[in-house]
Amino acid sequence: MFDYLLKSGELILKGKNRSFFEKILLSNLFYKLKKDNIDFIKNLGGVFWLRAKKDISNLLKDIIGINYFMPVLIFDNLSDLIAGLEKMLANYVDFYLEVKRGNKQYHLNSIEIKNEIIGNLKKTRNIVFNKASSNVFFIEYRSNKFFLGFQKYKCFGGLPVGSSGKGLALLSAGFDSPVASFLMMKRGLRLNFIHFHSYPQTSKDSLEKVEQLVTVLNQYNLRSSLFLMNILEIQKFYYQNIPLEFLIIFYRRTMMRLALRLMHDLKMNVLITGESLGQVASQTIDNLSVISQASSALVLRPLIGYNKQEIIDLAFKIGTGQISLIKGDDCCNLFTPRKVKTKAKINEVIKLENKIFSEIQSFEDKIYSLKTVKHF
Repeated sequence: MFDYLLKSGELILKGKNRSFFEKILLSNLFYKLKKDNIDFIKNLGGVFWLRAKKDISNLLKDIIGINYFMPVLIFDNLSDLIAGLEKMLANYVDFYLEVKRGNKQYHLNSIEIKNEIIGNLKKTRNIVFNKASSNVFFIEYRSNKFFLGFQKYKCFGGLPVGSSGKGLALLSAGFDSPVASFLMMKRGLRLNFIHFHSYPQTSKDSLEKVEQLVTVLNQYNLRSSLFLMNILEIQKFYYQNIPLEFLIIFYRRTMMRLALRLMHDLKMNVLITGESLGQVASQTIDNLSVISQASSALVLRPLIGYNKQEIIDLAFKIGTGQISLIKGDDCCNLFTPRKVKTKAKINEVIKLENKIFSEIQSFEDKIYSLKTVKHF
């Protein structure tokens, strides 16, 4: 059997709502780890004791809501713990202990437990207690047992996926939107994804790239659906009927309207985009405002204050970076001229839209009716 202590982070600050968040975290753990692999999980008060039938370290690291986990050995009393440490330290010249008493009813406090262990070890071993030692042992007393760990594995923390509601992420094949999606999962949203493409004007490789990104994100999200919508025909229509400098803005407004429609049909709460202020022409304050007004939904933009390198660094940390690095087509770059509108005004955009609004509606209805979905 393999024993672990799992430390949740901000859940402990949730007061009377804490049990709600812990229940979702437990549900996510059982879903990710599979019930057949778990012997039991016990809530020890902000810390979970998990016993598994095999090593699950590689799976635990992706569970959002866990700050860190630690493989542990378990001892029923302090004497057994000291005896176990004596054997482990047989060939060591120095060591260091971090001790935490999670159960205040134990007759010794954390410092007294540490001193008791050190005093006994020095009687039987020629060993130095050294704060700078690389041989660090972590001891926690909880639920009338001593847990001994050798290494803490840092995780992403955050709120358990699903504890803050459901969101629909507009996902491209680049760096930004996958990272934005991850950050919203970390704040407790469970996501589905919508991807707009222009096949066959853009390649099938780009669609496969998006599926790979969802596969990686699903390690955190745990269950996802990817909706695909082909906007090629309306892009051609816009190219022929509006000033070219407005093309990206019109593309994005269509995307927002279609995403809003899908969000409502899926009974989701919010839209998520990967926009970063000033990164490209469509992401100026003016253009973001005009694009947002195509949708009545709350739109979350978690990357709004990030620069590109910060986004790329996080992409590689979560596992999407290597996929985003692969060259691929972007439907937003289709037919766009060199000069793009950077300070669009809503009244001029609405005036242009009103002239062709019935055609826009017809195209968007057709796009929506022909959407496809893949479940992960």
